[in-house]
Amino acid sequence: MKGFTHFISGMAVASFFQQAIHMASQEQSFILCLGGLFGILPDTLDFKLAKYFYKSDFEVKPDPNKLDAREIANGIAQAVNKAIETGKGTVQLHTMQLASNRWRSYQLRFDTKTSEICVDIGPEVDTGQIPFDGTELQDPEKAHARVKVNCEFYQQFDKVSNIAIMTGPCFEFAKREDGKMEIVFLPWHRQWSHSFTLGMLIALIVGIISYICVPEGPNPEMYTLPRWSLYPLIILFGSMVHIIEDSTGFMGNNLFYPFTKGRTNGLGFMSASEGIPNFFFVWTSVICILFNLDRYRFAPESTQPGIPNPWAFWFWFYIVPVLIMLFFFLKGKKEKALKAKENNETTKTVDFDGPQSVESETDASII
Repeated sequence: MKGFTHFISGMAVASFFQQAIHMASQEQSFILCLGGLFGILPDTLDFKLAKYFYKSDFEVKPDPNKLDAREIANGIAQAVNKAIETGKGTVQLHTMQLASNRWRSYQLRFDTKTSEICVDIGPEVDTGQIPFDGTELQDPEKAHARVKVNCEFYQQFDKVSNIAIMTGPCFEFAKREDGKMEIVFLPWHRQWSHSFTLGMLIALIVGIISYICVPEGPNPEMYTLPRWSLYPLIILFGSMVHIIEDSTGFMGNNLFYPFTKGRTNGLGFMSASEGIPNFFFVWTSVICILFNLDRYRFAPESTQPGIPNPWAFWFWFYIVPVLIMLFFFLKGKKEKALKAKENNETTKTVDFDGPQSVESETDASII
């Protein structure tokens, strides 16, 4: 999911605590934003920390002045061959920047049927990944390459990785017990940072500190939870909703690191960059925040409710918009499937929260 989606989802979780709503409205507290900050924290840790500490065995740095798809494929094959010998190998792919707003693109695919690494050098593109006409490589021997390796590939989805702007992706090749070579996209992403154990650990530490430092607030008799407990609970549930949202996509999470060693498979309901799924989570969060602000309003006996009929509110402002979103979402899926069938496409580009999308999100969403 997008960074803003995670942020507002964390705020929505915090709004379910009555005392947090009162602190925000009566004491000008930023406690609701605490849920948002920890809602976006897992991706921030990955793309601002874990990414730079992860070291790959090999790096592929294509020369834009000497374009050769076979050299790129051979560089990737080195990592595969190392994994065949030692059980694991990693490779970092780099992009080719030609100017401030101009990049040379290339695509990578792993053919599971023929055990080949397939590389195609594409046209030059701008930072929005819009291709420039007439910039395709004319020499087919340099533009396309297939390099065979002595192993059988395993990947959950037959996908094409488009490498164009910003920083390129990293791949890990790990030998499975059945002898197949598993392809792991962005091996440093959604590991320790996307685990329930990290959320619980941070919540425990914050809980101890807040228990010692946070005094009891006004009107304690109104609340079932002590004031100090709000901080660890909002942190815990804010980070948990991030993991739950990410699990609806294609790439899963390492849920109980370090007790679990790898990522689970995502449910595959939607792609992380699709507009309608992101808008669904944002709209759900907005509706929850508005509803909680109204039902937890301070001094309800002297303040008229802004939502006099909750059932009508949820029907007209949530159920109806969600049904409309579902209609267009399924319609778009059907149109894409028909288009792929007409073009006889056997592979597809799947967004796994690649560096191009998530990097730009976290840069803009850190407050």
